[in-house]
This record gives sequence, structure tokens and C-alpha cells, in this order.
Amino acid sequence: MSSLVSSSGVVLFSAGTLVGAMSTYFILRLRSKPKHKTEPVWSNGMEERYEFEETNDEVRLILGVRNDLKMQKGKVAAQCGHGAMAAYAKTLSTSPKLLKEWLKNGKSSGTKIALRVESEEQLLDLDREASKYNVLSCIIRDAGQTQVAPGTRTVIAIGPAPKSILDKITGHLKLY
Repeated sequence: MSSLVSSSGVVLFSAGTLVGAMSTYFILRLRSKPKHKTEPVWSNGMEERYEFEETNDEVRLILGVRNDLKMQKGKVAAQCGHGAMAAYAKTLSTSPKLLKEWLKNGKSSGTKIALRVESEEQLLDLDREASKYNVLSCIIRDAGQTQVAPGTRTVIAIGPAPKSILDKITGHLKLY
């Protein structure tokens, strides 16, 4: 009789474990899905399209690096990498045609130019100016685990966009 009780206990334990694992799997799977498949996470409900008139301009990405933070070279490189990846991801979902043009002009990697931004205020001004010209921009905030405080705005990625339009937004800035 005790072997019957112990074997039914094993069956109940196994069944409970299986049901628990399956429930966890489905809950996590449903939680990780975006609400709308066509809407990127960062769009905040707004459809974004970054299309430009046909020009013979080179398509570029500008990375504005805050000079006032005095970040070390490795930190600047990492923040610019974050900016380039954010711009790539946004452009991939909002304007694949523009992304293709950017990658074509840059010999498969896209032209990226780092410019000096003197303050957070200037970085925010660039973001507003990019918006006026309907140019994609991404402001990068640092996690704050090394050189700057958490949430510090370190870099702005502007573009990809035609050079003539980017010059109107960032033409006054110096190379980093």
C-alpha cells in the first residue's frame, strides 16, 4: 500500500511540475510580445516615416558627443556605438529604403561622423532641430555604472539622412 501512495505522489508531483513549467512558459511568452506587431517599442503610438526627396547627396549618420562630460575615449566609443545601433534599429523599422541607401553609400557600413556637442542644452536643441526637418534622432542615456550619473544624456544620433539636410542641423559643429 505504501508503494501505491508513493507512486501516486510521484505522478502528482510530476504533473504539477509540468503544469507549472508550461504556465510559466506561456505567461512569459505573452508578456514579451509587443501590443501591436507593426508598432516599434519606441514609437509611443506615433507612426514615424523618414523619407526624403531624391537627391544625389550621400546619406550619413551624425553622432553628437557631449564634450562637457569629459568622457574617456572608450566610453565615447561605447556611447557612439549605442547611438549608431539605435539609429539603425529605428531606421530599419521606419524607413528600410533609407537604410539601404545609407548602407550602400557607406560601402556596406554607412558613413558615421562624430561631432562635438558642448552641453546637454545644445544636444536637446539639436534634437528639436532634427524634428523640424523630419530627420530621425535618438538621444542616448547612460546607465551610470562607470563615468557619468545614471540617465545622463551622452550622445545624440541624427539620421541617417542626406548630407545637405544634416548640414542645416549640424553644420556649425566641430569634429569630435
